[in-house]
Amino acid sequence: MRLARIHGHVVSTAKHASLEGWRLLIAQPISGDGTADGPPQIVIDCLGAGIQQTVLITSDGSEARKLVGSELSPARWSVCGLVDPERALAV
Repeated sequence: MRLARIHGHVVSTAKHASLEGWRLLIAQPISGDGTADGPPQIVIDCLGAGIQQTVLITSDGSEARKLVGSELSPARWSVCGLVDPERALAV
């Protein structure tokens, strides 16, 4: 799991059938101090994350494929938690 900040929505005219109906977002992994930590990732969001919200993302492709219901899906990254800024501790 990694901390990430949501930067936007993904719009696609063509995508794998297993991703139809799923909300796809651009998530920028961040370090504890909020700076970028690696390349942005496209993530599946079933939790309703908002733009600029800090989230937890996972690269567990097996879980992402279970989420979309297809073992043939190219899904790898997904949002697995929303970070509450009121309760987050500074690192």
